[in-house]
Order: sequence, then structure tokens, then C-alpha cells
Amino acid sequence: MSEENLNLADNDYVLTEGSAWFTVKKFAVRVHATDEGVIVDIWRDGMADDAPIASTYAFDSECTDEEDKA
Repeated sequence: MSEENLNLADNDYVLTEGSAWFTVKKFAVRVHATDEGVIVDIWRDGMADDAPIASTYAFDSECTDEEDKA
């Protein structure tokens, strides 16, 4: 993670670079866009070289409206 800190208020943001790291309480959180969707991995802060303690993903196809499928 970068040594630069940017304090973000509770708001809506758009991720423009494909991935980002966040520190939330004592967790390091990585949000990463993929060709198929998005992945979120969570580590204990400072332990990002280890396996994540939690992970989830969502596929782009899960956000497709029924109108888009027609």
C-alpha cells in the first residue's frame, strides 16, 4: 500500500484505476476490478503478504438488467 494517506468521507466514489487499497479499522481491504467483475479481499492490516482472511466476488453478469439481455 502507498505511504500516502487520503481521508475519505462517507460518500459515493468511482474507482477509475481498476483497483484500490483501503484501511478500515484494523483491516486492509483491496477492491479489484477484473475482466469478469469485481473482487474484494480483506487482510489484517499489515498482513497483506499472507492469505486474506475474507474474500468475495461478483460477476458483471449479475448486474445485467433484463432489458440488456433482450
